[in-house]
Amino acid sequence: MDIVKNERGPLSNAVMEYVCSRNDTVVTLTTEGYDFICVINGSCRFVDNGKECELTANSTYIFADGSRRVHNRVGHTGIFEQLIIHIDKDDLLGRLRYSTREQERFEAAVIKGISQSVSIEELADMCCLSVSTFKRRFRERYSVSPHRWFLGCRLDIAAMILLRADVPTQHIASLCGFINVSHFIATFKRRFGITPSRVLRDRTDG
Repeated sequence: MDIVKNERGPLSNAVMEYVCSRNDTVVTLTTEGYDFICVINGSCRFVDNGKECELTANSTYIFADGSRRVHNRVGHTGIFEQLIIHIDKDDLLGRLRYSTREQERFEAAVIKGISQSVSIEELADMCCLSVSTFKRRFRERYSVSPHRWFLGCRLDIAAMILLRADVPTQHIASLCGFINVSHFIATFKRRFGITPSRVLRDRTDG
């Protein structure tokens, strides 16, 4: 992220892959850790944990460990474009470990918190914890509050998308869970010292 200010965030070690095709394709996606999928154009279909899923343009999903056959379709745009953000499991979950059941609940809550706009109360409920206990345990792992950590994840993802793809700012704001574009722009600038539009302009000029 050399265009934006060098400030480490929760997903600053993530690696982004850009996928583009002008034909329908079937690919095997093998995930080690987590893959955050963002479809820009077209759509894709897959089966995950026995559930059939379809992602359309400007929608996201997180894959955990394993392999899946993914059907990519160009759609009416005549092109399939997708960003895959590869996330290390230890970077995402931290290295503290609880019991297996607690770990599974916490893992599910973290994934949902990154991929969807949900309340801390809902995440705490997923972990079968009170809000205060959830916040305390979260801080034990990440040394910051859940709100600040999830916000950092969403901003890291937004920065990576801005640096690699031509996605309208309002779509990035929605994908990353911001309630409106103005809030996204102000929060992005506060974190990185530059507006999203300036990132796009500098990338194009460079």
